[in-house]
Amino acid sequence: MITDNAINKLVADKVLEEEAEEKAKHVSSGKLSASGLNDPLQWQILKTLGVPTKEMDEYTLRKFQRGKDVEDRILGWLPVSSRQEFVEYRNVVGYLDATINSSFWFTEGLPKSEMPLEIKSVTNAKFKRIVDQGSPDKGHILQVCLYGLAKGTKNTAIGYVASDDYRIQSYILNVEDYKKEIDDIIDKFNDQIAKHQIPVFEAREKWMADLKYCKYPDFMEKNQEELDEILLELNK
Repeated sequence: MITDNAINKLVADKVLEEEAEEKAKHVSSGKLSASGLNDPLQWQILKTLGVPTKEMDEYTLRKFQRGKDVEDRILGWLPVSSRQEFVEYRNVVGYLDATINSSFWFTEGLPKSEMPLEIKSVTNAKFKRIVDQGSPDKGHILQVCLYGLAKGTKNTAIGYVASDDYRIQSYILNVEDYKKEIDDIIDKFNDQIAKHQIPVFEAREKWMADLKYCKYPDFMEKNQEELDEILLELNK
């Protein structure tokens, strides 16, 4: 028997190549994104400035691709009426995965209309955590509720998919319950933009301060004076 990793190497090279191509094509809109509503204010500002996040390793890129494949498969099985629709609310932008009619759900009393549906592919371990905690992650809640605000719907939904076996746990949210929180985040972002400053790092959740998960580790411990100098260099 011969062990040969040529195929694995070809796939690895392709994953890295496609990531490089995507980065080269991407141009920052200069706007806050729905998926970044729960990010620390520093991350939000750096992203609008076009500062690249830390490089993702090949393993993480493969996991992201797996997630995209799972989400695409699930949406292909569902009676959705649209996919990857661009939406905007108070200058915050995003692409919602799909819209689906409320008559699809078992829950009674939902308005008879279309609502946003966001599909999130997760590992089996995270799927168990989501089910055990009985609610979606805050970042996902804010993201999908912004889509509801953009679409003017009363409800919005998140479907978590266990990527190993396609089990799905769904949550239907009342958009109004999160409107004030979303508006407050947008207001704070707009105020920071008006200051023309990169703010010091403040984590919204504990895990964000972990170097393993931090998107901009080089900025995390900078003071305001150092950040002001960095902004001057970025604007040259």
